[in-house]
Amino acid sequence: MSLFGAMISGVSGLNAQSKNLGVISDNISNLNTIGYKSTVGRFSTLVTESATNTNYTPGGVRFHPKAMISKQGLLQSTASSTSAAISGDGFFVVRDNVVAGSDDELFFTRAGDFKPDDDGYLRNTAGYYVQGWATDRDGNLLDRNNNVTSANSSATTDLQVLDINRILTAAAATTRVEFGAILNSDETPTPAATDTSTTVGIDYDTTDLTTVAGINNGDQFTITHQGTTSTITINAGDTLEDLAAKISAVTGISASTTVTGTNDTLTLTSAFADQDVVIADSLNAPLAALGFAGVPGTMSATYTGGSLASGATAEDNSMPITIFDSLGSSHTVQMQVVKLGQNRWGFEMIGSTGTNELDPASHPNGLIQSGIMTFNGDGTLATYTDNAGNDLTNSSATANWTNGSNQSEITLDVGTAGFGDGITQFAAGTDGNGNFVEYTTKFINQDGAQAGSMVNYSFTEEGFLEVEYANGVKRPVYKLAIATFEAPDEMQNYTGNVFRQTRESGDYLLREPGLNGAGNVVASAVESSNVDLAEEFTNMIVTQRSYSANTKTITTTDEMLDELIRIKR
Repeated sequence: MSLFGAMISGVSGLNAQSKNLGVISDNISNLNTIGYKSTVGRFSTLVTESATNTNYTPGGVRFHPKAMISKQGLLQSTASSTSAAISGDGFFVVRDNVVAGSDDELFFTRAGDFKPDDDGYLRNTAGYYVQGWATDRDGNLLDRNNNVTSANSSATTDLQVLDINRILTAAAATTRVEFGAILNSDETPTPAATDTSTTVGIDYDTTDLTTVAGINNGDQFTITHQGTTSTITINAGDTLEDLAAKISAVTGISASTTVTGTNDTLTLTSAFADQDVVIADSLNAPLAALGFAGVPGTMSATYTGGSLASGATAEDNSMPITIFDSLGSSHTVQMQVVKLGQNRWGFEMIGSTGTNELDPASHPNGLIQSGIMTFNGDGTLATYTDNAGNDLTNSSATANWTNGSNQSEITLDVGTAGFGDGITQFAAGTDGNGNFVEYTTKFINQDGAQAGSMVNYSFTEEGFLEVEYANGVKRPVYKLAIATFEAPDEMQNYTGNVFRQTRESGDYLLREPGLNGAGNVVASAVESSNVDLAEEFTNMIVTQRSYSANTKTITTTDEMLDELIRIKR
């Protein structure tokens, strides 16, 4: 039994080494195959029964091919803008059909040598179609219904074949306008609400107000501005000049006196043209005694949002901005400003309500947006709000057009609070030629463009398939999907340098490149085969010697059997 067992053991060795040579041969033949993953031969003993102190039964050897799927290959730069490699874990998701059927299978590969076919679909050398998510212009992933979604392993139906012809012509609607300008801090503010006393017989700096009929020591009135109420008390000895000083100390209002002799007056003026000031008697009626026409009462704002658009208030400066709608049509809107008080300006973005312009029902007088800008003492922006005081930073204004285009959502960026990177306020000056300049527009940047045809396309380092148009617009149209596995080395090899999911590999998870454990996409590159030629040649020599040694086992056993047969003769 042991002689025959020895011969069978030798045969199993020949068989195992033959298979190992097949693995080595396959690796060497795929040395230049993009994304190829080498296989290594592993061996384990084949035992027929346990050995004892007096007996041994030979068994043999069993061959186990082990795919090195998780071993990274070297990355090589290419001239192709549609080639991509993965640096790290994960696989490109591919199909063998453009249109997914009910029984279609997903395959996984590291071969990213993608090129468009005649229909614009991206395929690799083996003919598999690469899969990804369609995106909007901001790079957000879209599902099949063009709703914003996220990478989800259970939503494989959201994946699409990457088609470079998906958007052959595109216009870019303006969504953001960056504005930089210098406003003239010396500008005279637009007239605010004012009221003047009429009581006669008063000298502004000598007449004791408590001697005036109707005014007593301790009489009071209140001033309410922006929700804050201040109380003014008239004390014995106070003059019009003293009262003006007390009033001017309150935010939102100022007071001054006239000097005419014995009939001096007190004039109240709102500090800001866009804000109401409410003045009311609190103790007795000192205001009425001074003969004001409008107080006690409200000194109403003389400027409200839309006053520039309607023409009720004259602007101090107007700066044109060109914006584009979703059809690529250009529209000129005006950025008009008016000084409302110290370090305070009103602004309005105003367009035309003519043919194919703004809808007059949605935009009375062409008003798109209005608000308030305030500035710090160093000329930098302090606040940027709507007329009600709500912060407008990163908020968008809506523009409805009558030319059939989509509604525009436009964010006006006037700079960062505390910095001089947008709209600032400084005194008027002169330019390099000595010319007097009151207002200066530094820059106007907007992200829209007219319609343009596709001129180029390429992958980006974020995994987007980005298309460039003749109008200069670049926009992502797809994003590559990356599939990761718990045990990638347990996947099954399949023709075309792709792999199949198995029970041992675990389920795949769809990831965006570079997120949640997925590798990064390297654009204009491919992953080389991970075959080490020197190692393969070394293994070939070892395999050859092992094969020869096993043949010697068989021939030796044959000779021993021959001697055994001769005994019978």
